[in-house]
Order: sequence, then C-alpha cells, then structure tokens
Amino acid sequence: MERKEILKRAQDEKLDERELQVKDKSMMWSYIVMVIMASVFSFIRSEQGLPMMDLCATVSGSVCAAMTYRFIKTRNIEHLIISVIMFAIMIMAIVRFCMGH
Repeated sequence: MERKEILKRAQDEKLDERELQVKDKSMMWSYIVMVIMASVFSFIRSEQGLPMMDLCATVSGSVCAAMTYRFIKTRNIEHLIISVIMFAIMIMAIVRFCMGH
C-alpha cells in the first residue's frame, strides 16, 4: 500500500467514527426529548382522568430496545439491567393498558 492510500483510509475511518459519535448523540437527545414529552402528556392525561399506559409502554419499549442492542454490542451489565427493568415496566404498562387503566 502506498503512503497516500494509507492516509486516505485513516481519514475515512476518522470520518466514520465522527459520524457514529454524532448518531449516538442524536439518539441520546431523541430519547431525552421523547421521555420529557411523554411525561408531560402522561401528566396531562392523568389529570384529565384519561389512561396514560400507552405512553409508558411506548417509552419503556423504546428504551428497552436501545439498551438491549447496547448490551449485545458491548456486554455491559448495566445495559442489561436497564433493559430488563424497562422490559418489565413495558409489560406492566401493556397489561394495565389492556385492562383499561
């Protein structure tokens, strides 16, 4: 391999790492906004006597999926613990939603 080709590959890899970092940060902000908005809507719905379990199931399911993926890729036990907790919350929310709560 020539020097220029090696340099080009290194620059391409650096760009790929930057893109991955930007995607990861954007997903983090997406989750934060989703949780805040779902919390606001859940509060409003509960104040009006309306069920809010659908929002709880949606948010917890989304976080569960993300944490499961992170655990599979990193084998970090913290991600597994959060994933299991979110899965349990999601199941409870789905059951309560189906029961009309």
